[in-house]
Amino acid sequence: MTQPFRIEKRESFRVLGYVIETTNAHNEGRKVIPKQWDSFKKNNLKDVLMPLNNQEPFGLLGISVYNTDTNDKRKFENYIAVSTSQTGISEIKEYIVPACTWAVFTCTKETIGKTETQAIMKWLPKSNYKPLNTGYITGKMKSEAPDIQYYGKEDLVEIWVAVKERK
Repeated sequence: MTQPFRIEKRESFRVLGYVIETTNAHNEGRKVIPKQWDSFKKNNLKDVLMPLNNQEPFGLLGISVYNTDTNDKRKFENYIAVSTSQTGISEIKEYIVPACTWAVFTCTKETIGKTETQAIMKWLPKSNYKPLNTGYITGKMKSEAPDIQYYGKEDLVEIWVAVKERK
């Protein structure tokens, strides 16, 4: 039987992307992030970002960066970004993804939510790894790294969950 995930260590990398601020309160993030993607597609912003994608990983990234407001642990930023060494461009924000060990779960666009839930709630508790982020159930995040969705070639989608080995 194959493992439902793979473990991958990555050095930090720089991304540029379009960002929105949102919150986990009242499931607001789940409502506005799909709208962010719809607007991204409608405005052909992929045509702006993809030429900037000059380093690994190659493809679009959805990046949720938590703990962006010290007064409200439910607030976070969501990026649609690409990995790049190019310098900042107006209206596009930079973020440095920290060096991490990632549990990587492959899925389809249709199964992203289900895969994220299974990764956090079922697979990782039984594995030799634990997530660096907590608070998924309450929405009040305690975070050491972002959560990432990677959109590669041929409709490949990967969920990246920052982890560390259990001791």
